[in-house]
Amino acid sequence: MRVLFAVSVLGLSLSACSNFQRSASSGYGSSDYSQDSRDIMRDRSARQTAYELGKDPANLNASDIQDIQDRTTVRQMERKLRSNKEKEQYSRILPWLESDAEKMEFLSIPSIEGRQAWINKNKIWSRSTAPKSEMKGLVETQDIAIGMPQEYVKKSWGEPTGIDVSGNPLYKNERWRYERQTSSASGYRKEVRFVYFEGGRVVGWETQ
Repeated sequence: MRVLFAVSVLGLSLSACSNFQRSASSGYGSSDYSQDSRDIMRDRSARQTAYELGKDPANLNASDIQDIQDRTTVRQMERKLRSNKEKEQYSRILPWLESDAEKMEFLSIPSIEGRQAWINKNKIWSRSTAPKSEMKGLVETQDIAIGMPQEYVKKSWGEPTGIDVSGNPLYKNERWRYERQTSSASGYRKEVRFVYFEGGRVVGWETQ
């Protein structure tokens, strides 16, 4: 399965019936960062990370480059998770971590017990039971948005009819399939919608 991911922007609401949407924040690089941009263009992994974040590696500003570096650091730290318990703990909490900075802070803690204490201290699980007003409104109107966690998509659209996983399941990069019957001038037809997730949060969708 080939999935193009966009940068997640929490709170940007889009119509649930629109065609595939991406949030792109590509900037225009200045000469101060031209060398960094050239380095990223030469590095296949860095280019892929740029595209994953919805950025054009040929046109990067200082903020874009920092975002790419942060995401690269997160991926390196994720690969250091060895035990199944570590991976399961991270996978469960991943959709509720709101930024790469938060992921790095969590992953920098050297023990499972320490990470659990961090989860409790920052009341991470309360994010799943007390959604922001934007998320609550979307669920009530059966809509979804860029940045919406998987749990809220289920509350809004229900259980998907199928789930495809891209790469390592730990990262929760998934494609959910939804099917429903819709009325048209010629009668009812089956509408298929795909929702794309990165790190357990919505990055885009398309309707067929």
